[in-house]
Amino acid sequence: MFITVHAAAATIIGKSIPNPFLAFLAGVLSHFILDLIPHGDSRMGKKFWAEKLKFLKDNGELKMMALYGSIDSLVLAFFLIFIFKNFEFTRADNVIWAIVGSIIPDVTVAFYKIKELKAIKWFYKAHNKNHNILVNKINFDLPLQYGVLMQIIVLTLLTWVIYFIS
Repeated sequence: MFITVHAAAATIIGKSIPNPFLAFLAGVLSHFILDLIPHGDSRMGKKFWAEKLKFLKDNGELKMMALYGSIDSLVLAFFLIFIFKNFEFTRADNVIWAIVGSIIPDVTVAFYKIKELKAIKWFYKAHNKNHNILVNKINFDLPLQYGVLMQIIVLTLLTWVIYFIS
C-alpha cells in the first residue's frame, strides 16, 4: 500500500486510541493488515513502468523502488501538511505515534534494501511474506495501474472519514 494510505488509516486509529504506545502498536498492526490486500505492487510494476519510462529497462528494481517511494513520500508530505493544518486532533501524541507505527515497516524495508543489514533481514523477509500472502494464495495481484487507482480511492475514503471525525 502507499505509505500515505497507511498514514491515513493510522490517523483514524490514533484518534480512537488515546494511549500513544497502544496507538503506535495499532499503527504497526494496521500496516500489516492493509498490506494483505492485493494492490498491484507485488512485483513493483516493473513491466508496466518500464514500458512507460524507458530508463527503468536498464536500471532495475532499485531505481523502480526509488521512483515509487519518492512519489509516495511526496504524496505523504502533502497529506501530512493537509491533516496537521486542518485538524487539531492530528497533533495529539496518540495520532502522531499511530502514524509513525504505520510507516515504520516500510521505512525499515527501504533501509534494508539500501544497506542490506543482516540484523533486519528477518524483518524484510517477514514483511515481504506478509505483503504477498494473499497474492500468492490466490495467485493474483491487481495490475499496477488498477492497484494505484484502488489505493487512491481508499485514500480518498479515509480522508473523507478523517474530515468527518474531526
